[in-house]
Amino acid sequence: MAAIPIRRCKKRTVQEALVNHAWVSDIQGGLPIGVLLDYLRLWDILSNFPLQPPSNGQYSAKTAYEGFFLGATVFRPWEKIWKTWAPAKCSFFMWLVAHNKCWTADRLAKRGLPHPDQCPMCDQESETINHLLIGCSFAREFWHRFLSQVGLQALSPRLSDSSFYDWWERITIDCSVLVLQGINSLIILGAWTIWTQRNNCVFDGAAPDVARALILSSEERKLWSMAGARGISFLTASTLVE
Repeated sequence: MAAIPIRRCKKRTVQEALVNHAWVSDIQGGLPIGVLLDYLRLWDILSNFPLQPPSNGQYSAKTAYEGFFLGATVFRPWEKIWKTWAPAKCSFFMWLVAHNKCWTADRLAKRGLPHPDQCPMCDQESETINHLLIGCSFAREFWHRFLSQVGLQALSPRLSDSSFYDWWERITIDCSVLVLQGINSLIILGAWTIWTQRNNCVFDGAAPDVARALILSSEERKLWSMAGARGISFLTASTLVE
């Protein structure tokens, strides 16, 4: 893990640093993308830290480590996001999705900000990140045709699927390691493609176009494979053999 720059600050107890998230405010300066990703990983780990007072009422590094290893619940999608081959911008996007921090219409509405009344991709329902990625008719058609390119159309979201991460968990639960790596990279690529298409519609006035999204995702998939996504290469090779 890269070193995260920390400014000089008053000495804090473990309790102050974790309960009040003071450690976050001690980070300053422009962070390189690698450091930013390490920062987000650390955030995920510490966000569920089960802080319990030791018997003597004194906190120390020892009690912090003991508390973490004995009872911490690590952020569930952590491994799928951070241990999967994908460009940093896509990993960062998936982290935002997992924390429901994407600026879809539902989040804009909660803050009283301008937002579309309906999903810009299907114009049928209110836009949430789960609707956008697996519930929208555009997303469902895209996933079926996108996964068909590698013979995995059976894994496409079902009508009963309402949570993006629950769907992702369900389709990968029994996969071998290499297949898992490939599917995880594909899911990240597919979600990123839907998000970029959505932004083209919202900010550039483009019309939803599944065919165009498939062309772009296919080109991107080849680039990912060439850049080091071994799992995607394995899935593609398996399809060609069949």
